[in-house]
Amino acid sequence: MKNTAFGTRERALLLGLMTLGGTASNPELRAHVGDTLDGEPRRRVNKLGLVTSEKPGRSYHHTLTEDGWAWCVTELEGSAPERGGSLGRTLYGVLRMIKGYLDAADLSLAEFVVKAREGGAPAPDDPTKAIRDAYWHLAREPQDWVLLTHLRAQLGDVPREEVDEALRQLERLPDVHLVPEADQKTLTDEDRESAVVVGGVSKHLLAIEAR
Repeated sequence: MKNTAFGTRERALLLGLMTLGGTASNPELRAHVGDTLDGEPRRRVNKLGLVTSEKPGRSYHHTLTEDGWAWCVTELEGSAPERGGSLGRTLYGVLRMIKGYLDAADLSLAEFVVKAREGGAPAPDDPTKAIRDAYWHLAREPQDWVLLTHLRAQLGDVPREEVDEALRQLERLPDVHLVPEADQKTLTDEDRESAVVVGGVSKHLLAIEAR
């Protein structure tokens, strides 16, 4: 996608929101970025569908949408703001290096951010990558629903508890979806056993939006 042209302030706020895991309140943004997403900048990103904003109390709480994450991905290959100086050019050079790493490791930006916030980039044998690889082996196209029964069969000797935890981590990402089978009568005993429990709900199907 071609990115909407933003000034330094809006870029910093969107990228700052991304580094906070895609969701944060204005006080959290101020502590992290030194600014808040308010006024015209907030109205603009809301209107463009990049961020949703709610005000449960005295402060706004913002969440990147799928289009917002896509904007951040594209911005990784963007050019520094004209008034960014040598520091801005250097930082955007670092962003391009991150984009190259994500492409080489076949990782989404959202997955990278979640893993980094949990204490480091994904290891080569991370089960979340194995799950993605297994999904694309089974799915005919993006957003196909794949039974966890079939997915687990592709994962070999990866321990059940590691797969379950990896699935729960992946579900927090904007491009990954886990749902229960709507027609429970179609489920076999193996399908029920292969489900992953998230928030007390047994989920049987996985869909991923894009590689």
